[in-house]
Amino acid sequence: KKKKISMKKLILLLSISGGVMLTACNMASDADYDAMAQDMCDCVNKSSKGISDEMKDAIVKSEKEGTNMEMAMQEVMMKDLEKGMADAQAMIDLGKEMEGCSKELEKKYDKVYTAESEDQVIEKILKTLKAKQGCEFTYALMKMGAKEMGK
Repeated sequence: KKKKISMKKLILLLSISGGVMLTACNMASDADYDAMAQDMCDCVNKSSKGISDEMKDAIVKSEKEGTNMEMAMQEVMMKDLEKGMADAQAMIDLGKEMEGCSKELEKKYDKVYTAESEDQVIEKILKTLKAKQGCEFTYALMKMGAKEMGK
């Protein structure tokens, strides 16, 4: 059975929320996955300007090393509470911004369908993001979101 790729689901993964999935014309190609991953990356990069590089680096490093991301984020916050509070607010803002982004991307990719499962779609997007230069933060957030949703 063919299912529509839900950008909302993928984007909401980034903001660590729930979402809905996928129902029947254009089969998703590698180019579609590449374009989706790039659009998601651009959206996160644009929406996360308020997050300090130190916080982004801690999240990316935590994902790469497989350490507890919340602990890594807390460590950064404890070093400089004022900056840490600004980062916390910027992360909340990122979640809000992603909702607007998800609506735009959902419209853009409304006609893309796949027979793959939700997990397979997420895996493909993650794999594509991982290989993209400048998308490390987006990849780390999505990976964290996928892990949270898998619990």
